[in-house]
Amino acid sequence: MTQQYEKLSAFVDGEHQDPEIAKSLTQDSELADKWKRYHLARDCIRNEMSGDVHFDVSAQVAKRLENELAMVAPKRTWREFPLVANIIPLVKQSGQLAVAACATAVMIFSYQSYNQPEESQPFLAAPTQFGPQGGLAPVSLNTSQSVDREGMAILLEQQRQINAIIEDHQRQLKLKNAGQSKESAVQELNKEQPQQ
Repeated sequence: MTQQYEKLSAFVDGEHQDPEIAKSLTQDSELADKWKRYHLARDCIRNEMSGDVHFDVSAQVAKRLENELAMVAPKRTWREFPLVANIIPLVKQSGQLAVAACATAVMIFSYQSYNQPEESQPFLAAPTQFGPQGGLAPVSLNTSQSVDREGMAILLEQQRQINAIIEDHQRQLKLKNAGQSKESAVQELNKEQPQQ
């Protein structure tokens, strides 16, 4: 078939004169269609196109459409509905905030429980003998809790440092507000001068 197309192309270009090609054009419809397309391409290249060109491809398109499978649109999932699509980001963000709040709560409670003084348990140090000679001492309501002076000193130092940081922050805010009020006053004076 390729050899016939080459002979047909040479025949269209006027390079080859063969009466067999003329006979095959009348008998073979595929070759005749190729003949029309070659002439159409030649006319386009030479800029000799006429205004009444009828180039019909509908039969070929219909033939190919018959062989194609039917396209079925996929069903929408519940995540693709507009209302759900708007709610999902909100739920994700709320979940992130909940995780952050839980992490903060765990940190606060662990910090508070870590910094509490240890309770003394008097019965752990009791002798193992039982009976009238020795053993457990009578329970007294006047138990004194030993104060850990070193731990208390550390706690007081931490509180002093936190108070110093807060005071420093308040001073910086006052300075910043004073600087902004001076700038706004200068800007107001600059606005009033051109009006006078």
